[in-house]
Amino acid sequence: MIVNDYGGAQSTLTPGTISHAQAVVDEIRAAGGEAEADGEMVGTGESARLIVEHALDAFGRVDILINNAGGSLIGDPDAFTDEEIEGVLRTNFIGPYMLLRRVWPLMRGQGFGRIVNVMSSAVLGAGHLGPYAAGKAGLLGLTHDAAFDGRPHNILVNGIFPTGASRLTETSHEDLARWYRTHFQPEKVSALIAYLSSEQLDFCGEVFNVGGGRVARLAIFDNDGLFDPAITPESIAANIDLIRDLSKPTMIPTLWAQTERYFVHIPWTGGKAGLF
Repeated sequence: MIVNDYGGAQSTLTPGTISHAQAVVDEIRAAGGEAEADGEMVGTGESARLIVEHALDAFGRVDILINNAGGSLIGDPDAFTDEEIEGVLRTNFIGPYMLLRRVWPLMRGQGFGRIVNVMSSAVLGAGHLGPYAAGKAGLLGLTHDAAFDGRPHNILVNGIFPTGASRLTETSHEDLARWYRTHFQPEKVSALIAYLSSEQLDFCGEVFNVGGGRVARLAIFDNDGLFDPAITPESIAANIDLIRDLSKPTMIPTLWAQTERYFVHIPWTGGKAGLF
């Protein structure tokens, strides 16, 4: 196992230390496992190349990728510099994408791979977390799309929205940090990651809330809504309650499932489904 942690500040811009990764490696080795520490800062294609090469040099192959890199800034949407925003996006989205891209041909060639993308419920909106939420939302889209491409090669891609104690939660006020430490130990998240990384796994493209002993699938839904071939702003206004009503939701797991929702009203004449 390669344990990567650049060990810097949560802003992702401050130089770090390999000591955090090394501490985890020491625990793994003490328990009888094999691991090496890596201090590359996730966020570029070059960093991804070096991390993957480290894994290949140490272990000869890559079977599992856990995209757990993250960092955040707190403030209004206009509170940050361009450099700060770009740094958070690199760590939370660009870096994980580059790592997925680097391991993909290895996993495809060996006919096996498990990828778990660690996202955040900040995607759903909390306020003051714009760059972080945007980066993790990008990872959500990547998870769903890569799952399509990976399934034929036994590369199963899934994701989680974790709630767990971490270095980030330790920067919160003491009562909140204590609550996380008491109820949301990291191992209550890693249990699901271990399952999603296992050979017995037989699904992909799914996302789960996990923390504190709770695990639940998270999904996107819509409703039947309004169909009006002569739609206008006025007809939308007149039917806005119907449009917003989610009392009878339908799960929308894929782009194609969303497209099929139109077929009730509009015949398909777009050629073979699944092609652009």
